[in-house]
Amino acid sequence: MMSVALVLVSVILVLLLGLMAKSWIRRSNLPGPPLIPFFGVAAFMWQIKTKDILPLFIGWYKKYGEIFEVEVFGMPYVFVAEPEVVEPVLTNSVNITKGYFEYKFFRPMFNDGLIVSDGDKWRSRRKLLTPSFHFKILELALISINRNAKVHVSDLLASGGKPMELEEAIFLSTLKLICETAMGVQLSTKNKKENQYIKASKICLDEIVERYLRVWRYPEFMFRFCSAGKLFFKNVEITHNFDKQVIRQRKELFQAEKNGSQNNGSEKNDRRKAFLDSLIELEDSHPGLFTESDMMEEVDTFMTAGHHTTASAMMFAYLLLANHPDIQEKVYDEQIAIFENDERMPTIQDLSKMVYLEMVIKETLRLYPTVPFTSRLLKEDLRIDENRVIKAGKTVVVFTYGVHHSKKHWDNPDEFIPERFTPGTNRHSFSYIPFSAGPRNCIGQKYAILVLKTMLSTVVRKCWLEPVASMDSLDLDYAITLKPSGGLLVKVLPRDNTKASLSQ
Repeated sequence: MMSVALVLVSVILVLLLGLMAKSWIRRSNLPGPPLIPFFGVAAFMWQIKTKDILPLFIGWYKKYGEIFEVEVFGMPYVFVAEPEVVEPVLTNSVNITKGYFEYKFFRPMFNDGLIVSDGDKWRSRRKLLTPSFHFKILELALISINRNAKVHVSDLLASGGKPMELEEAIFLSTLKLICETAMGVQLSTKNKKENQYIKASKICLDEIVERYLRVWRYPEFMFRFCSAGKLFFKNVEITHNFDKQVIRQRKELFQAEKNGSQNNGSEKNDRRKAFLDSLIELEDSHPGLFTESDMMEEVDTFMTAGHHTTASAMMFAYLLLANHPDIQEKVYDEQIAIFENDERMPTIQDLSKMVYLEMVIKETLRLYPTVPFTSRLLKEDLRIDENRVIKAGKTVVVFTYGVHHSKKHWDNPDEFIPERFTPGTNRHSFSYIPFSAGPRNCIGQKYAILVLKTMLSTVVRKCWLEPVASMDSLDLDYAITLKPSGGLLVKVLPRDNTKASLSQ
């Protein structure tokens, strides 16, 4: 037994030394944090908390500049954090594969949905889904967005001006929006399942981030065995069951409408009312082209990604408006110029006139991009410029937060200045990439802006937001999307009380 053990230990040591040697050989001459060969920065990752991730990356960016390399257990990551070095990464039409480990951990949630898939499957799926986000289809969703915006305002004003934790209200509102506008299913206000879904999806994303930091959880069998993995898969099941119910409800309605059209002898209405309708029609009209499993992948993806990213943007918008009353008042003045005393909800034409509000939204997403970094696994060598080439097999991390806070491209980059986005202002086209860019840009970006404009227009016309704490004390937490650490406390008062509030 002793001899067998010695042989096993010897084999493990030889393999480890081989991996360390290979890691050393693959190491480029790019700057980066001091490394132990093969282990890289993994030696201290177990000490990191989720709120430490962004500050760590910011520190590396400030110290090592626009392009640097980090290694984790033999896996080299090249960070790019300025528009000039980001552009060749995002515009490349061959290197479109998302980072291996970063996105592999998403697969239990999204399987091979649009965020995770690559190659021919991604290209064909993207082509199939893009028409679902056509402007005319989004315009049809505005009635639902307006209705939900009114309910959201009522929920905010019910706080009576006392400090209110807004995170739950915002997440609930964005989930209802994605269900109704993208899935065509209206949630009951008394249904507790949506709260369970929100909680479960948050737990799943939190556990994915924690898994990044605990390298012993990387192997699937190890992760499934530990308590964190069991918690993760339990909540994945909750989200999947919720999504299955949404699909089932919409399918029943789709079939009823189809049967009704046939019985009445009328032609089928080809107008797609929701994203999910497109998927059901594909399954119905082209059997085998788009299966129920394919549908589930995309519903899982868009349900979670859609409401978490929109919620992140809304949280930071409320926080910034509350802490900048002068800007909040400018947004309100623009709304009054458009609506005067009319209580109607915004139309597409109204939204197009909200130039200053759009500047505020863009500046919010610049300061606090909902997804602060993304990655690509290189299938072939990538030339950054005449002197720098990143070799195939490495993962490139696009540090969006760094790009948005570049002192080279933004004056006073940490300050909230919506006027940066005054129409006609010239800047590097890759200095602002909140929805990524290139072939794998966010398919839902028009939907997100439509929701944010409508919600904020309705809130600002009816409410006055006041801060509970200074922005100086704000810590940022990374849970795949960016969010304020420790929640979001804001006072919400009726607009009629604005003057009294300002005078105190």
